[in-house]
Amino acid sequence: MGVWIDKVADEICYRKYNSVKLPQLFALAAALSLLLSSSTQSAAQDEIVREEAELVDQEPFDLIVLKREAGGQSVKVFPIPFPNRQPPSSPNPSSRLTVVLVRFPEREYEVAWRDIDHVELYEQRIYDEAGALLDKKDFAGAMRNLSYLMKNYPQMGQLELLRQKFLFRSAADRFNKGDIAQSLSALEELRDTAPSYQPSVVMGGLSRAADMLVGDYQEKGDLASAKIILARLESKYGADLPVVASWKEKLDGLARQKMNEATQLMEKKEYRAARRAAVTMLGIVPDFPEGQQIIEEINRLHPMVRVGVMQQAGYLDPASLTNWPARRAGALVTRTLFQFRETGAEGGQYDFALGTFELSEDRQQLFLTIDPAANVGLDAFSLGQLLVDRANVDHQLYDPSWAAIFHSVSVPSAKSVIVQLRRPNVLPYALMQWMQRAIEDSASQSEDLLPGAYVEEPVEEREAAFRLQSSSRKDGQPVEIVEVFYEDPKAAVNDLLRGEIDVLDQLYPADARRLAADRRLTVGAYALPTSHMLIPVSENPFLANIKFRRALLYSVDRKSMLEGELLNSTNSGDGRLISGPFPLGDGQADLLAYAYNAAIEPADYSPQLARLLMIMATEEIELAATKRNESKPKLGKLTIGCPNFEFARVAVQAMVQQWKNIGIDAEVVLLPAGVTVEPSLNCDLVYAVATMWEPATDIERLLGGTGVAASDNPFIVRGLEQLRAAKNWREVRDALQDLHQLVHYHLPILPLWQVTDRLAVSRHVRGVEKNPVSLYHNVASWRVDLGSNDSVGTR
Repeated sequence: MGVWIDKVADEICYRKYNSVKLPQLFALAAALSLLLSSSTQSAAQDEIVREEAELVDQEPFDLIVLKREAGGQSVKVFPIPFPNRQPPSSPNPSSRLTVVLVRFPEREYEVAWRDIDHVELYEQRIYDEAGALLDKKDFAGAMRNLSYLMKNYPQMGQLELLRQKFLFRSAADRFNKGDIAQSLSALEELRDTAPSYQPSVVMGGLSRAADMLVGDYQEKGDLASAKIILARLESKYGADLPVVASWKEKLDGLARQKMNEATQLMEKKEYRAARRAAVTMLGIVPDFPEGQQIIEEINRLHPMVRVGVMQQAGYLDPASLTNWPARRAGALVTRTLFQFRETGAEGGQYDFALGTFELSEDRQQLFLTIDPAANVGLDAFSLGQLLVDRANVDHQLYDPSWAAIFHSVSVPSAKSVIVQLRRPNVLPYALMQWMQRAIEDSASQSEDLLPGAYVEEPVEEREAAFRLQSSSRKDGQPVEIVEVFYEDPKAAVNDLLRGEIDVLDQLYPADARRLAADRRLTVGAYALPTSHMLIPVSENPFLANIKFRRALLYSVDRKSMLEGELLNSTNSGDGRLISGPFPLGDGQADLLAYAYNAAIEPADYSPQLARLLMIMATEEIELAATKRNESKPKLGKLTIGCPNFEFARVAVQAMVQQWKNIGIDAEVVLLPAGVTVEPSLNCDLVYAVATMWEPATDIERLLGGTGVAASDNPFIVRGLEQLRAAKNWREVRDALQDLHQLVHYHLPILPLWQVTDRLAVSRHVRGVEKNPVSLYHNVASWRVDLGSNDSVGTR
C-alpha cells in the first residue's frame, strides 16, 4: 500500500515540479486529496485496524485541516516550527507552508495557505482534552495531560489557569469523598502558588478541611500529627486562621484537664499515672505554664524511669545465656555471685558480689575475701557450703561444669574462703555466675541471698514495675523503674520522642541513626554483640541429618537478609554473618574474638547445592529406615519457634519463605512472652539470641550436657572435654577454635549472624553508660532530672 502511494507521489512531483528540480516538495493543495481518496479504500482492505493510543502517549503531531474546496481532509504532520509555536494570524494566501507528513517522514511537502482552513497544534489539543476530562471529573486523566503540558510546554498560555482549576476542583471532589488529607494538600498548594484565585473560598475550604483532619487525629489520640498540621498552617497563614485559633483554645483546655488529673493523682500518691498525665499534658502544650512545675514536683516526690522494651520477661535470670529480657530485668532484682563486667586481655573481667577475689599463679586456687561492709546473708561458712553443694551430684543445686573443676574448699576465717581446683583453670569464676537463694521447704518462698537494688512489683498486662528497696536513696535516684512492652518498634520510638518513655532498650540501626541527631536523646551501643542462631529441639529424623541441616543453611541468603530487611545497613559494625556459635566482635583484633576461628568462612548462599543436599539427605534417611524395617519417614511441615519481637519475626518469616524454594515447608510459631529455648516447646527449630560473652565457659552452657542446645555428638563431646582440660590460655584458644570447626561441620546449631544492639536514652536520665554490657549494668548510678530544659516531649 505504502509503495503504491510513493509511486503516485513521485509521479505527481515529477509532473508539477520537474522544472524547479524539487522532487521532494509536494503541492498538498493539488495532490493531497487525490492521494487520500485513492488510498482510503485499499487501506481499509489491506491494513489491520489498530486501537489508537491516548493522545498524550502518541508522538507529538500537528493537524492541518484543509478547506472544503481543497478536499476537506485533515493531515497529521510533525510539529511545525512556528515562532513561539504560534501560527500566523493573517498569512499570505499565496505563500506556502512546508511540512513533513507523519506518514512520509523522509520527504517534505508544501501546502498553500489559501487551501488551509486551520492548524491544530498538538499541545492545544492536549489542553482542550484536559479541560474536557476535568469537566467529566476524570482527575487522573486531566492530571496526566496537565503534567505533560507543564513539563513540555510550560510557557503555554492559559496553562496556569487550567492548573488552578484542576487543584480547586480536585480538592472539592476529594473533600466530598472523605479524603480530607488530600483535599487539604491541594488547597494549600493552590493558596501558596495562586493566592489571588478565589481567596475567600479557598481559605474557607482550607480551614474547614484542616479542622476535620485535626479533629480526626485528636480522636485517634495522635496529637503529634494534629499539632504538626496546626503549626504548619499557623506558620504559613497566621494565628488568625479560624482553624488555628479554635484548636489552640481546645488544646489549652485539654492540657488543663491533664494538669488537673496529674495533680489529683499526685495527691493520691499514684505517681505512675500522674507521670503519664503530666507527660501527656506537655505533649499537648509543651510550653504550658504550670507543666514543668508539675513534672519537677513528681520527680522530687517519686522519680521514675519508664523503659520501652521489645521483649517481656517471663522470669528473671541475670546470667541467662539465651533470654535477653530475663537477663535484662533480672539484673534489677538479684545479683550473681560473680558478674561479668567487661572484656579483658585474657577473657572477661568479673566482679565478686561479696568482696574481692584472686586466682593463684598456678590457676589451681581461688581466694575469696568477704567485705565486712557487704550487707548480705552469706558468711564464709555458708559460702563454702554452697560451693560444695554445687559440686554434689545429689544436691538440687548441682552444676556439672563446676563439679568438673572443683576439688575442695577451706574456710580459714569468717571472711575468707579458699577454693582448691582439680586442675589449673583460666576462668573458674566465670562458672560461678549463680543466683544464690536460701533453700527452704517451699522453693517459691526461698530467700534471695544476693538481692538487687530493686524488687519486682505486681505485673500488669503490658508493664512490669520494679521498686527501689533502699530507704536511703540518693537525690534523683529512680525509686521506680517501669518496663513498657511494645510490639511495634515505631510506636516505641514515637513514645520516646514525645516523652511517654525515657529509655528504649533495643533499636534498629536506621532508627538509631535518626535519633542520634536529636539533641534530647543519647544513642549508644551495647558493649558486646549478640549471636543469633537456630537450635534444633525436636526428634525429627530430618533435623538429625547433617546434610539436611546444611541444606537449611545454604538455602538462606543470610547476607542480603541481614543487610536489607533486618538492619538496612551494610556496616559490619551493625551486624555480620558468623560461621560458628562465637561472636566475632569487631574482627580478629577484638578481645572478644579469642574463640573465633577466622579461617572458617560463613556458609555461602547456594540454593542449587541446598537442593542436592536435600536429595542426598532424603536418600540417607529412607535407607536407614529400610535397614531398620521401618516405614520411610516423610518430611512434614517444620515448626520454627520464634521469640515475639520484630527482628526475630522478620528473620524467621524470611527464612521460611526462602526454604520454600527448595521444597521445605515451614511455619512460624510465636513463643509466649519470656520463653526462649525449652525442652517442652512443640517446635522443630527455635530462633535463639545468645549472649556468648565468655566463650571459654559459655560454650559449655550452650552445647554441654545441660546446655540449651545440648549435643551428644561424640566429636562435640570430645571437644568440650579438651576445653575443660585446658590449663592455659593457649590451650583454651586452641580448644575453642577446634570446637568452632566442629560446630561448623556437624551443625548442632545453625549459626546465622551477630548483631550489635543499640539503645536510646532521654537526656534527663543521667548516668546511663553509653556502651553498657547490659541495660541496668550501672543502674545504681542512674539519676532522673525531668525538670531539664532538654526533656523529651518538649521543644
